[in-house]
Order: sequence, then structure tokens, then C-alpha cells
Amino acid sequence: MKVLVIQQKMIGDVLASTVICETIKTIHPDWELHYMIEPSTLAVVENNPFIDHIVFFEKAKHNGLNSLIGFGKELRKENYDAVIDAYGKWESIIPAYFSGAKTRIGNQKWYTKLLFTETIIPKKNIEGSAIAHRLQLAETLVGNNSSVAFPKIYLTDAEITSAQKSIQEKLDTARPIFMISVLGSGSNKSLPAEQMAQTLDDIAAANNSIQLLFNFMPNQEAEAKAIYDACQPETQQQIVFDFYTKGLRTFLAVLSQCDAMIGNEGGAVNMAKALNIPTFTIFSPWINKSSWNMLTDDENHVAVHLNDYHPEIYNGQHSKHFKKQAMDLYKKLTPDLYRAPLIDFIKRITS
Repeated sequence: MKVLVIQQKMIGDVLASTVICETIKTIHPDWELHYMIEPSTLAVVENNPFIDHIVFFEKAKHNGLNSLIGFGKELRKENYDAVIDAYGKWESIIPAYFSGAKTRIGNQKWYTKLLFTETIIPKKNIEGSAIAHRLQLAETLVGNNSSVAFPKIYLTDAEITSAQKSIQEKLDTARPIFMISVLGSGSNKSLPAEQMAQTLDDIAAANNSIQLLFNFMPNQEAEAKAIYDACQPETQQQIVFDFYTKGLRTFLAVLSQCDAMIGNEGGAVNMAKALNIPTFTIFSPWINKSSWNMLTDDENHVAVHLNDYHPEIYNGQHSKHFKKQAMDLYKKLTPDLYRAPLIDFIKRITS
């Protein structure tokens, strides 16, 4: 049996959909499993033992209906028996349909029922739905036998050794090291600068031996520096701002050596969880906490959301309906609300 799993992008989603691959290969280790992703997301699936082959989807190359149809016909050469489309956009639906696979599985929409042989209706009102819905897709093919709780990232010994060497050159390995997800992927997924600075001051005050590393994209350096500048001088002394990593795999290796990850919800937090690193996550007011809040145990993985403190704002409505109000609502998510659980988290990790 030869299976193609499709999840073109984003990094967090590509990582999450590896649970489909793991579920299938755990039950049927003799099946051949291919995974379609965009090249920019390779780092989170590299060396994954449950993936036999990576198929790259290049958006610039496969742009437009005719190109997508042609790409799907190219996939026919692989003679896939089944395709599971976790992405669920036309960029994946069309190649999946024209792949020639007898079994084509995806989420149910009025048009996917015409193009897929089997569709699923994602379960509602369940914790960790981002993973649960992907497992539904896998179980449609292999049955309800999954024991996968969260995806994993697989680093090589050489990558870990190199990261340890880099850390030893710039940091004191006898002191705790916390990675800070100082900025999200956009302004409406990032705690405002002043509030993030206050949060960092709380972390530093809770334990003055902690070394803080900032995680941000190269084009976010000015924003990250503004947060650094807004911190108290004592906090700045604990921040190692010039600790740079080249490439996502290098970042992952360094992250694997940290004691914890604290900050904005996003791909970096999910990578930390996939590396078994404790996390304290601050959710954006418009992101649904229950969807991505996997592994929460109030000890190793803690998450906070405005809805936890001001449920009257949401009045039972889904968080996504508040996207346009995100920046105003962020102002209500003040650090004093989550200061106590944050300090408790720090004490547990550093004790």
C-alpha cells in the first residue's frame, strides 16, 4: 500500500499533520508513506522515521488550475493507493483528485464530496482539535487505533552536539535557559510590546539566574529590540539578544537544550512541545485556545487566554469572531492576570 499525505503549509500545521503519518506507519509499518509539503517547512519533518519520502509542492511552479491539474497527473506516476488531504484547499484538492488514487480522503465540504471518495466531518467542541481532526483523517484509512498524542521532531546527534557547543560558547550552562517567543507571526498574534516587556520583567524578577533567548524572524528584529529596550535594566542583563541561529534546524537544536519556552502561541511553541520542552503559552484573543492547546497539564505545559479571565467578553462565541478586535482585546490581557501562574511555572521548572 502506498499513501500520500498532503499538508502544504504552515510550519505548525505541517508538524501537526505528521500525526497522520505516524498513525498509519505504526499500524502498517510495511506501507510506503509520502508526505507533500512546501520546501520551507522541511525542517520540522526532517529525519521523521514515519515518513519514507518527501514530495515538495512549489507554489510558484504549481500556480493556476492547469498547473495544478498537471501536477496531479505527474503524481499518477507514483501509483498511490490512497491520498489523505489534510490541507483542504484547492492547491491540494485538485492534485489529490488527479493523482489517480482509488481512495481519496479529506474534510467534508459540498465540493469535496464530489472529488474525494471519503470525507469526514470534523468533531466539534473537543480539546486539541488541531490534532484530533487529523487523526480522524488517518482513522478513516486505518481504523480507530491511534495512540498518538502529539507530533515529534527528530534531531540528529550531530545537530544536538553542535547546539550544545554554541550554547557553551555564549551562555552559562549551569544557569536555566528560557527561549522566549517574543513575537508571533503577525501583530494580531503578538502580545503588545509594553505587555511583553512587563512579562519579561516578571520572569527575570522571579529568578535572576535565568538566561533569556529571543526567538523572532529576521524581519522582526526592530520589533524585538523595541521590546528589549522597554524592559527594566535588570531584565536586559538576563537577555542574550545577540544569540543568533542560522536556519530552522539549528534553532530547533538550540531549543531542545532549553529549560522552557515562554511567549506567544504559534509554531515555535508547538515545536517546543514536539521536543518535549515545557511551555507557558500566551494565546492571542482571537485564536481558539482549545484547538491548539495540546498536552496542557497545568505543570509542564500551561496556557492562558483572555477568555480565561474575561469570559463575559466572548459570551460563548468562538474566538475567531473576534479577529478584527484582537488589538483592542490584547490591551485587556494585562500581565497581572497571568503573573501568578507564570511565576508558579518558573518555580517548577527551575526548582
